[in-house]
Amino acid sequence: MPMKPLIVTANLIVGQDGSTTLNGSSTALSTAPDRLRFHQLRDHQELIIIGGNTARREPYKRPPIPLYILTHAKIRLQPKNQLAKQFQLTPAQLLAEISNNFQSEQPQINVLVEAGPNLLMQMIDQSLIDYLYLTVNLDKQGENRISISDLVENFELLESEKIEDCEFRKYKKLAS
Repeated sequence: MPMKPLIVTANLIVGQDGSTTLNGSSTALSTAPDRLRFHQLRDHQELIIIGGNTARREPYKRPPIPLYILTHAKIRLQPKNQLAKQFQLTPAQLLAEISNNFQSEQPQINVLVEAGPNLLMQMIDQSLIDYLYLTVNLDKQGENRISISDLVENFELLESEKIEDCEFRKYKKLAS
């Protein structure tokens, strides 16, 4: 089977201070408009990639599409989820695995990364993310802060829209 091209999109919500969690979960940073956009973004994807920490902390019991977990853990992190597959690979190796073996009717495979900041920054540093959807909750602060400017330094801002207490930003990776 020939390799299929991938379009890798990442989605992340942060607080106004760059926090990635509130009370230990990103869910507490989310708002109704953010959840709506989150589900709209998922509607255009064929599979989701998360890291081990996200698998342990966030509710991924029944995602609507296959879930690929990238982790160092040997124990199964989502044992009741029939759509979940667990991999002990590097991010680049996992994307190659998807490109070579994921069954898709489309000319390219649309991959959504819903990982936390550690895995997401690793993938950005390796130039593996094509598009970044960033929601900034302008009303909340939390813990596990990241630098938003470092996160987006290799991206071009395509769109920005403020709805209620959130600013929604869409970025595209800069040509290298």
